[in-house]
Amino acid sequence: MKEYNYSDIINIDKNGILFKDKTFIDFDVCRQEWAKEYNIPMSETVCVASRFCENEIYYFVFYSIQRIKLVFNMSGFFQKSKGKKKFQEIQVLLNRYGYTSYDMT
Repeated sequence: MKEYNYSDIINIDKNGILFKDKTFIDFDVCRQEWAKEYNIPMSETVCVASRFCENEIYYFVFYSIQRIKLVFNMSGFFQKSKGKKKFQEIQVLLNRYGYTSYDMT
């Protein structure tokens, strides 16, 4: 599983997430892979990732063909609250674009 930090993101839009190394998470592919993983019709889900928020460690696992873990390791003062805030921003963006993530905590 590839792992990226939030700071590696170049762009997020309704189609997916682009990272500095040009890796792209395609939300439609994630939705297909989620449906396949959980053996449900694609028409019955808009889920693209699992989300984890335990012990002030926040991350998503996106269900691209090769799973991608997006972690929220922030540096500096208030790093934990910054990480939580960015994590929540991604969650809101997913919802705004018509997708969801599943809480695994």
